[in-house]
Amino acid sequence: MNFFRSIKVRVWALFEIVVIAMLSFTYIFLIAMFPNFYEWMKTHEINEAMEIIQKNWTNDNIALIINNQAAQKKMYIEIYFPSVDYSYIANKIGGGMPLTVLAKKNLRDEVRASEKGVVYKRFRDETEDNYAMLMGSYIGGTQLNPQAYVFICNYLQPIGTTVNIFIRQFFFVGIIMIVLTVFMSILFSNRISEPIIRINRSAKELPQGKFSAEIRKNEYAEIKQLAATLNSASKEIAKSDDLRRELMSNISHDLRTPLTMIKAYAEMIRDLSGDNPEKRERHLKVIIDETDRLSSLVTDILDLSKLQAGVTEMHLETFNFSARLSGVISRFDIMKENDGIIIELQAEDDILITADITKLQQVVYNLINNAVTYTGDDNIVIVRLLRKDNGIVRFEVEDHGEGISSENLPYIWDRYYKVSERDSTHKRAKMGSGIGLSIVKSVLEQHKFAFGAESEPGKGSIFWFEAPEHIKDVPPEPQKTSYIRRFIPEKKHDNKKGTE
Repeated sequence: MNFFRSIKVRVWALFEIVVIAMLSFTYIFLIAMFPNFYEWMKTHEINEAMEIIQKNWTNDNIALIINNQAAQKKMYIEIYFPSVDYSYIANKIGGGMPLTVLAKKNLRDEVRASEKGVVYKRFRDETEDNYAMLMGSYIGGTQLNPQAYVFICNYLQPIGTTVNIFIRQFFFVGIIMIVLTVFMSILFSNRISEPIIRINRSAKELPQGKFSAEIRKNEYAEIKQLAATLNSASKEIAKSDDLRRELMSNISHDLRTPLTMIKAYAEMIRDLSGDNPEKRERHLKVIIDETDRLSSLVTDILDLSKLQAGVTEMHLETFNFSARLSGVISRFDIMKENDGIIIELQAEDDILITADITKLQQVVYNLINNAVTYTGDDNIVIVRLLRKDNGIVRFEVEDHGEGISSENLPYIWDRYYKVSERDSTHKRAKMGSGIGLSIVKSVLEQHKFAFGAESEPGKGSIFWFEAPEHIKDVPPEPQKTSYIRRFIPEKKHDNKKGTE
């Protein structure tokens, strides 16, 4: 059954059906209906001659006109004047005169009795052994008392031999057309189906992990587009597969590392430092830190999965964004105390927005944490919140780190990856869970807030998002307009810098 459903067979069958339909149409209209059409044509010639005679009845050259019509159309034309019992005859039909076999009085009576004053007859002329068409009508006066009667006769030539010739020619032409169309349809169906078969064969290799096969294009525009689409999809699937493999490797590494350290330090407490309070506390702190790191990684992965799956609910409310910033920044007091990080907050007063407070605070935290992680030698991170035109609020975080090139900037939002300036390939972040910016992207898209990043290699980066300001009389929360929070290091450490 699949064979009869294939494009190749159906295109071939369609060709043959079209050819057979065309041959059938030709046979019906050119052969089977040829006698009827021939008779209709002769009748039309008679009517045409009759119209010309009626239009020129009062013309002085009417006799010449009648003779011309009879000669041109090979007709017998008779004009009978009943008042003087006289007939004018133009006989160009050749042979005997058909009206001699008819009673003229009976034909005149039929004209007077007809509905429109016109009578058509088809009869066999025994003298010529063929058929003839005869029309009778009147001119001038009334139908019951006309000035003259017009009788026009035209022979129907024998067409049996002609029809037989047509049938023989049609038979040979039909066989030739069917044979030619069989080869043409097979060739055409192959040209259409073969590239689709090749594309299908290449597409079947994609689930097997064979993404490198290039699908050849074809001269047909639709097949070109299909091949280009599948080639592009193959490349994207290959990228996704590579990212998936690296993601699993990175997550496995990040899960294994803290677990290994937790186990190692737990064994050290059991075997070595259990009775030494100072060493025990230090080893326990490592276990706690690694546990927090492991918990943060799992939480970030779960949050991102929920956001991208769209299963998290939005709890929108209006709040003072300016006041909330200081609370988020205070979370970095202990985390960056030994690194000498300076966080400068430049916020305008009483900026109100409508959003999910918990999710937006997570966005702000992740953007600041990203900047703190990759800040430059000056250890300065600038956080701004300001009003723009048309009721838009802009939040941005600026660092002075290594920056990102323009061709690599789009990759910064990819899950668990960053762009390395050295080889322009995806690399795992050296600090944190590595999916903070992906969470930022998902939350902001869920809020339908505009967001982006601006960066220049060697000068740092600015991450930002914009939201509509809520213009409403809401009591402001107490806050400082702007301040500089400085973390003074107890001991200088060498920071390893990366890129966002």
